[in-house]
Amino acid sequence: MPLRLTRSGYERLRKELEQLYRRRAQLIEEVRETGAEGDLSENAGLDAAKRSLGLVEARIKHLERQLMDAEIIEQDGQPEHVDVGVIVTLEDLDTGDLVRYRIAEAIEADLSAPLKTATPNSPLGLALKGKKVGDEVTVTLRSRAQRFKVVDLTWDGSELEPQQLTD
Repeated sequence: MPLRLTRSGYERLRKELEQLYRRRAQLIEEVRETGAEGDLSENAGLDAAKRSLGLVEARIKHLERQLMDAEIIEQDGQPEHVDVGVIVTLEDLDTGDLVRYRIAEAIEADLSAPLKTATPNSPLGLALKGKKVGDEVTVTLRSRAQRFKVVDLTWDGSELEPQQLTD
């Protein structure tokens, strides 16, 4: 089954791959230069460069495999149900708080982004899959059952600013 990615996620991963290709070329040159420095048995710089090169090579292979089979999600019109590429706004039915989640594959998760990501196979992602605005779900998060109501669906990349949700 192909990996389902948003257009922005695909482009971000493709750019990362391009940067890794450049980094690999730098590391190959670094290995060449440090290898010419003499005694290879005690060359810490060479060992470090080889380790870094190995990590970069592994990430390149991983990204190449993922992107080769990737399916880019078409984001036309208004999303009708929760799926990959959708940002879902939920109302916590116990507290009335609004929370937002981006539904995306783990490889697309951006831990530095303010918006939380739920993968399609996570407990929340599975509970929300196919739900529409107005649907209610119960999901166990952090060892307690939470009840949510789907209040809005938008495509990833077209979401509202967070302060607009507090009104």
